[in-house]
Amino acid sequence: MFKHDLMRSIIEYLERGPSSSREIQTALELSQSSVSRMLKKLDYTIVRIKEGRSVRYAATCNAFGASDKIPLSTINAFGEPRSIAYLRPLNCGQYFLEPVSPDFSPLLLGENRSCLFDDLPYFLLDLKPQGYLGRHIAKKISQLSDRFPSDPRIWRTSQIGRYLISNGADLPGNFLLGEQLLLRIQRDPAAVYRKDYPELADKAVRGEPPGSSAGGEQPKFTAFNKNLSSHVIVKFTAKSKNEVTARWRDILITEYHAADILKTRGYPAANPSVFELGGRMFLESPRFDRIKKFGRSSMLSLDIINREFVGFGGNNWSRVMEELFNHGLVDDLDVQMTRELQYFGRLINNTDMHLGNLSLSINGDKFHLLPAYDMCSMGFAPKSGEVLPFEFDPSYQDNNLDAQRREFVHRMAYDFWKRVSKDDRISDAFKGYLNQGNPLFTCRQQN
Repeated sequence: MFKHDLMRSIIEYLERGPSSSREIQTALELSQSSVSRMLKKLDYTIVRIKEGRSVRYAATCNAFGASDKIPLSTINAFGEPRSIAYLRPLNCGQYFLEPVSPDFSPLLLGENRSCLFDDLPYFLLDLKPQGYLGRHIAKKISQLSDRFPSDPRIWRTSQIGRYLISNGADLPGNFLLGEQLLLRIQRDPAAVYRKDYPELADKAVRGEPPGSSAGGEQPKFTAFNKNLSSHVIVKFTAKSKNEVTARWRDILITEYHAADILKTRGYPAANPSVFELGGRMFLESPRFDRIKKFGRSSMLSLDIINREFVGFGGNNWSRVMEELFNHGLVDDLDVQMTRELQYFGRLINNTDMHLGNLSLSINGDKFHLLPAYDMCSMGFAPKSGEVLPFEFDPSYQDNNLDAQRREFVHRMAYDFWKRVSKDDRISDAFKGYLNQGNPLFTCRQQN
């Protein structure tokens, strides 16, 4: 058998999955020296996967319209990209990471710490289009190429990879995939002012959302606010004056007060502003994964971290954080803060505390809790366009908190409801409900 036939046979055999030298020898009836010699000749298309003292070999392949060695970089606080690894697509359908920098966090190795992933590495899967803006982006891309479905939830890995490489300049967090983005000249972001928000909201409604694919289902856009010198994410209500719009206005107001309460009590929380322009209400929050014009910081959803390291079902923030702590992946203080944030959320009728609504950053070999966001009274939101009567029972008790911390969170919730009830911008219906003593009275009584 000629050398090129031997090499082709090895590559074809490795389509079954990573294999040891002995397995290759046995399958192809070759000597140890022959396999060793052929693997050496295939050097640039072979990766070596170390598992203790043993080594398995896998063959690479081109993917996503790129090569078989795709740069993975991060952008630091000064806007400078730094290569940290190469993503190596394998012909067996898996993916291997080759670290090339001392800044490469061991958290990126994944749960098995072998650098081998059955799909794209978990932290890249978190960057696909999601939520309100993600649907608009996927629809636009589907109009340009019939290779992409208009629903991003059914995108395959090949589509996600192509999207990250070609449109990854403004994704959440600080990861970059591919060489093209590294070669782009840094340009000032298009700056806007608050007076521009009504027009940007109109464009978002028409399916032309500016900015990145920030997750979440509420109507929103992202922008760089020149007055604040900050990247922002901006939620907005409809222009129409009806019960549905009034209810969403109430919810944005609760989000503003919840963030303000948490921030003043020492919790990490977003720092939003709420105001009216052009017949809409806007809630503007500086992005905490962006630093000034060009800087970025890491941000991963608790959902994607749970999928990789824990695998719990449901939407219990505390349970996932406790298990991450047991694995040595988060600090006890962040677990405690998460318990209290979750309890506070239940006391303000936040029924939307899914795992995608809490995020963490990468800090060395541990994840670190990022500011809370989307903390609002979502239990009052319209259901399928129908506005239901205000109804809420805040009598829930969290026995994972000691009596002192429960009392502290109850007082925060009481202050929250008191502030909301005194805000002149809430609807008459909401004000009437709150003035009846629910849930203010209940929170006060439990103190």
